[in-house]
Amino acid sequence: MHYNGYPYFFTYILILQSIFMKTKYTIIAVLISLFFSVENSSAQSYKTAAGLRLGGLTSGLTIKHFTNSNTALEGILSIGRKSVLVTGLYERHAPAGKNSSLRFLYGAGAHLGFFQDGGSYYYNNSRIYTSTTVVGIDGILGLDYKFNKAPVNISMDIKPFIDFFGGNYIYFDGGISLRYTF
Repeated sequence: MHYNGYPYFFTYILILQSIFMKTKYTIIAVLISLFFSVENSSAQSYKTAAGLRLGGLTSGLTIKHFTNSNTALEGILSIGRKSVLVTGLYERHAPAGKNSSLRFLYGAGAHLGFFQDGGSYYYNNSRIYTSTTVVGIDGILGLDYKFNKAPVNISMDIKPFIDFFGGNYIYFDGGISLRYTF
């Protein structure tokens, strides 16, 4: 089954993405308040977490796995307008002050995108790709928090990336991820 050229599943994701983008600034304000209000919580780490990333250009499914206490690998599967993007990131985590539940994160990685004719990143129509495969590099900088006594992780990040296709195109993306930890 399809709707406007999209399978229904992808249409639902695009609708949810649109709703969340309209409330992005409210969510960011709440998260910043949350990060500052949990300063005295006790530390609780996690090994693996999976969930959703709500971003400007790269929204979708995310999974993060710690290889040791300070480094993690993160994968993001993003679905855009006639496009699919797979991103892999290597991240370093460092405690933010006295609270080790809140951590700074930074890292780098790469992505591989598949665009159909006329495809683009969902919220950026200024660059339309023809049927092609695109490769690029990514950076990430943000905050990561694991809730005490709850299997929930939340993070907020800035993720600039460069596409190498018919020239170098630089994008600045930001997102909020909500994950279940296990």
